[in-house]
Amino acid sequence: MEPLAGQFDDNGYAIVPQCLSPAIVREMIRSIEEARQHPAALEAVSNRSGVYALRNLSDVIPNLQRLVQDPEVVRIVHSVIGHDAFMTRATLFDKTDGANWGVFWHQDLSIAVKARHEVEGFHAWTRKAGVLSVQPPARLMGNVLAVRLHLDDCYAENGALKVLPGSHRNGRLCAVSLDSTVKLSNEVICEVSRGGAVLMNPLTLHASSPMTVPGHRRVIHLEFAAFDLPNPLQWQYRIPCR
Repeated sequence: MEPLAGQFDDNGYAIVPQCLSPAIVREMIRSIEEARQHPAALEAVSNRSGVYALRNLSDVIPNLQRLVQDPEVVRIVHSVIGHDAFMTRATLFDKTDGANWGVFWHQDLSIAVKARHEVEGFHAWTRKAGVLSVQPPARLMGNVLAVRLHLDDCYAENGALKVLPGSHRNGRLCAVSLDSTVKLSNEVICEVSRGGAVLMNPLTLHASSPMTVPGHRRVIHLEFAAFDLPNPLQWQYRIPCR
């Protein structure tokens, strides 16, 4: 097992200090800012200060595939979940002065699928921005890889991701178990510079605090898998990572 994959497997997260080139970061920022000019779009999440998140990012930014095919992103993803990996979802989060939220400790429990079919172990169906989501069994969710690509420096002062190392090993947690795990664990703040990445198992407990300094904290959150869903369920997005 490669060192990065071993660290990810043990801790449920890993930090890659440098992943994207400055040129790709600039290209993604330009594309994102263009997309944000359409706040009425189904994928846009906004408040009075403007658009602070974009769902279904591959539908909004055609050149997002550049990230999925970036050699360093490909190397990282393949080293963790194998060469059959594909992207299943992409979201932009931008924490700003006008959209300065905190997120309590939680797990990511849902995936995006093409159509609703009643399959054992899949529950909690929802629809956001026109796309169906469902919660799969924890054994499947734990095999998804989240890659958070940072377009800005991200430190404690501007709401960096916080994680509880090893918490992914406990599977899906009920509210009581979640609270107990938080009380008994030591958090790690995933500080990373512009162009860096944070890898995360969706079942790893994670949170973030509001910013205490002005600016942007733009993160492209990609999710990857390397397995098929039980028939007849299909992933909503399946963009090869190669």
